[in-house]
Amino acid sequence: MMFWAVAGVLVLAAVLALIAPLVRRRQTAIARPHHGLAVLKDQLAEIGRDRAAGRLADSEAEAARIEVERRILAEGDRLGTDGATDPTTTRRTRFAVAALIIVGLPVATGLIYLRAGSPGMPDLPLSARADERTRMAEATQRQRGIMDMIQTLEQRLGNQPDDLEGWMLLGRSRLALGDFEQAALAFRRASDLGGGSETVGEMGEALVRRDRGIVTPDARKAFEEVLAIAPADPRARYYLALATLQSGDAEKALRQWLELAADTPPDAPWRGGLMQRIEDVATENDVDLAAMREQVGDRRPIASGPRGPSQEDVAAAQAMSSEDRLAMIRGMVDGLQARLDEDPSDIDGWLRLGRSWQVLGEPEKSVSAYRQAAERAPDRVDAQLDYARALFPPGTANRAMPEAFIQTIARVREIDPENPEGLFFGGMIAARKGDAETARELWSKLLERLPGDSPIRDAIEKRLTTLGEG
Repeated sequence: MMFWAVAGVLVLAAVLALIAPLVRRRQTAIARPHHGLAVLKDQLAEIGRDRAAGRLADSEAEAARIEVERRILAEGDRLGTDGATDPTTTRRTRFAVAALIIVGLPVATGLIYLRAGSPGMPDLPLSARADERTRMAEATQRQRGIMDMIQTLEQRLGNQPDDLEGWMLLGRSRLALGDFEQAALAFRRASDLGGGSETVGEMGEALVRRDRGIVTPDARKAFEEVLAIAPADPRARYYLALATLQSGDAEKALRQWLELAADTPPDAPWRGGLMQRIEDVATENDVDLAAMREQVGDRRPIASGPRGPSQEDVAAAQAMSSEDRLAMIRGMVDGLQARLDEDPSDIDGWLRLGRSWQVLGEPEKSVSAYRQAAERAPDRVDAQLDYARALFPPGTANRAMPEAFIQTIARVREIDPENPEGLFFGGMIAARKGDAETARELWSKLLERLPGDSPIRDAIEKRLTTLGEG
């Protein structure tokens, strides 16, 4: 009811504003031509009187009479066109227009609202918004908590500028607040302290988000640096393909994305978005996606275990509450765990399980799943590196480096002595043990593979300088 009252007042104000000029218009402007004609007739009579009285000669009186008669004819013509309108007729026209506005404007407004608006939607009482207000209050409280934590963290980093874990936490906190510029700076500082490829990847993604999806030269360098250390990193491969697309080469970008899709496990959380992006770009650029798929091929490993949620599972999950969705995901992960307990030979299944527990925030279970894969596939570098990353995640202090991580990196070095991550972490392990010569040798090999302006290169050179001073 309140809505209709407010709407009526607004429509009334609009009607009054439109009809006011019509009502206020005066009649004097219409009578003006008749007044001018009367004056000219008086002048003509005056000329006759002056001639009779001898004040004007015959020739002068005749010339004046002709001029006034000419003006009378001109005035009569104008009166017949502009000024001949009947005042009554003009007044009727104005009132007709005003009536049309008074009636037509409210009717037209109402019809448009009934067609395009929502007249049947009931009011939402304030009491019914309690849940919404609660969620907003909780979100505001969380944001304040993050801001307080950031202030405390920045004060601590001012006193401890070499705290790698602190810089990583600061970068992720800044990301949560949408402060991508400061997040990128924090990740850059962490990479300078030797945070590894994961840190550089975080920095590159923060730069892309800062620039609203544009892969700038700085971001591209960061992702190229990640691939120099971890050639299979999916995030770096995705964004480098995006940079290729933004440079105008859609076919090359699609080929890179298809290669990434071929190497991506079916249950990877980013696979759905990647495939949709491929379809969209192919459609927009009229690319024969089927033919390109045949050229790229399908290199995905075939696993005997479950391949993750189906399309029906995804559709059902979208309609669930967050609690029900989490329960469903946990049920699927528990089911995968049960199947692997019955058939532990599925290496890729163990790797998927490790990733799943990692996403669910269960690091201990993630480490256990990766350990199963590493023990059952001792010659697979990817299984060993996944296990190593789970044992020693980015941001972990060197003093907390577990013995199992050291042994796993040694295994990676045995399988592939030139592996970039093996060289990087191998140098860290050697330096931690005081073996400066081995650390220098491994990091020097890694430097040969890195771009000259790489943030990690600077960090490694600093480490080498420190070794030389020692």
